[in-house]
Amino acid sequence: MSFENPTRLRIGMHANFGGKDYRLIGRVVLGETEDGETYYWNEFNLKTKDGSYADLVYEEVERGGEWRLFTMFDPEYPLTADDAATKRIGDQLNLTGEDVRVTLKSSSRVYRIEGEAPEGIAVGAEANYFNAESGDIMQVVSWTGEEVEFYNGVNLAPGVVRSAFKLPYEVGSSRAGLGNALSSLSGSGSGNYTSGVKFAVQAAFVLFLFFLIFGRGLSCSTEHEASPVKHISAGTPPLTLGATGKWHDKNYRITTHAVVENARMGSIIDQHEYELTDDYSMKTLLVCGSQPDAGDWILFEQFFPLPPAPTAQKMAAKNVGDAVELDGFTGKVNEIFRSTVKQADNEELTSMKIGTVFYGLNSTTKNQSLLVRWNKDGIFFYRGNSVVVEKLKASFSTLK
Repeated sequence: MSFENPTRLRIGMHANFGGKDYRLIGRVVLGETEDGETYYWNEFNLKTKDGSYADLVYEEVERGGEWRLFTMFDPEYPLTADDAATKRIGDQLNLTGEDVRVTLKSSSRVYRIEGEAPEGIAVGAEANYFNAESGDIMQVVSWTGEEVEFYNGVNLAPGVVRSAFKLPYEVGSSRAGLGNALSSLSGSGSGNYTSGVKFAVQAAFVLFLFFLIFGRGLSCSTEHEASPVKHISAGTPPLTLGATGKWHDKNYRITTHAVVENARMGSIIDQHEYELTDDYSMKTLLVCGSQPDAGDWILFEQFFPLPPAPTAQKMAAKNVGDAVELDGFTGKVNEIFRSTVKQADNEELTSMKIGTVFYGLNSTTKNQSLLVRWNKDGIFFYRGNSVVVEKLKASFSTLK
């Protein structure tokens, strides 16, 4: 077993998770032994300027590398070390008001430290821990002696980590498009924490909620006369695939174009969406005409809320007018919709395929817009600001 760093992350790098800037200050190699075989993983120690920490965990499994992000929390109903030691797989507990069940119990040992490790961590140190989950909730309880620590966790797709650290794409890697590769924010991609059945249930729940919202218009019932649905087409694409331009001191190239059909209460509105890629392969989502005759377009950046991130079920349960608070954004739900990709034009591999369906909501304040979408591949969060149409068009006047 080599304890060398198997990733492209290096001490001193910065990453943005949940709108916070983290600096990578250390790496720890840990392992656990089961049936005489030791399994190893890496934990990257992240620190913000205000002194808060997060642990980014990387583990190599048969199907590739897996990432998880953990942040410490103070439970409403804490456990002592003695309490934690009594827990067994399948036991139920409640740390934050939500019931979870123990899914794994083991102990770990520190094998190597590079840079700065979390306080109290040294080579050879051992700790006991167990994992607990319910739905998309992932929690870890770790204890050494009488000291007990509690962590919330979330699974991250490799593309999320690459984007957070602004790493360039490697030759041969998948370059996800408008729906990007955030597939594991909802739990996909983790051997310990995922379940295909679980997400099938989640998807069915989302479809059921969508039926409740749009049911009368989609119903086959003859008790009510269905109101005619107003369908507004997207019209001619306002920008050209391959065009280059500069916006807010960043050079962009239009790498993907899609026509997306948005079904709302009583109307269907088609809109153009573009993926803009900068010099560092970072991607921005441009939504054109989310409202009929919109004078402003919205430029969105994808962001990754710190755990515990809202689940698709929680977002789907919201109604128009409900409050939504997420990573400093506070507003009310303006719309609930279903999006279907009708057309996709791209020069590179994109996950925005024709026929792809998303469910979503948006919220707009005077200063910012929030867009949340979800489907079987995960839940995706975007925040953005309006841009003046003519100015943006003028900035992309140079075509390929």
